[in-house]
Amino acid sequence: MVKLLVLIGDIESSRDIKKEVREDLQQKLKNVLERINASGEELISPYTITLGDEFQAVYKKADYVFVHMLQILAELHPVSVRFSLAVGRIDTSINKEQAIGMDGPAFHEARSGIEKLKGNGFLFNIQVEQGANLTLKIINGSFQLMGQQMRSWNKRRLKILAMLKQGKDYKFITKELDISESAFYKNKNAGMLDLINELSENLTKIINQKIER
Repeated sequence: MVKLLVLIGDIESSRDIKKEVREDLQQKLKNVLERINASGEELISPYTITLGDEFQAVYKKADYVFVHMLQILAELHPVSVRFSLAVGRIDTSINKEQAIGMDGPAFHEARSGIEKLKGNGFLFNIQVEQGANLTLKIINGSFQLMGQQMRSWNKRRLKILAMLKQGKDYKFITKELDISESAFYKNKNAGMLDLINELSENLTKIINQKIER
């Protein structure tokens, strides 16, 4: 039985966003999703906007999912996005052109996760097909703590972590963001980016184990 990782993203409080802001926001979302799709990193079905404030994608593995979520959060900041991940089967054929027209337990779990996030106010959730257990509770607890940290971050700190996760060093990051070395380390230390980077790497390994089982 082949398992895949489904991601559904949803812009928070989208109905409260003013019309003039919404148009700019939707263009930013379209741009960042196009950049991610062009990278080709582990996507088996590309990021696709399904509604004005919602989008989804399907991954083979979780190796790049944290980087992509951070890139989206940074691009849309200060507007926030909730992300629901789900590991499970997809019963229909995989649409490799757009992440639409597919169905199966992975999509059902991801949709259920979005509803949970709307209720509890957290940024991240993961569910596994027939997989409610202690490990999953620990993963979601880590996700919740990490998400609450990120809510207080500015765009720059989100971008720094995304680039650190891509293996970029401080010289590249300071040049790319046009910031000083001291500003880089201030963000790195204040946001505990090394710790969060390590945590996300460990979560990635656990999610990949769930996919491979």
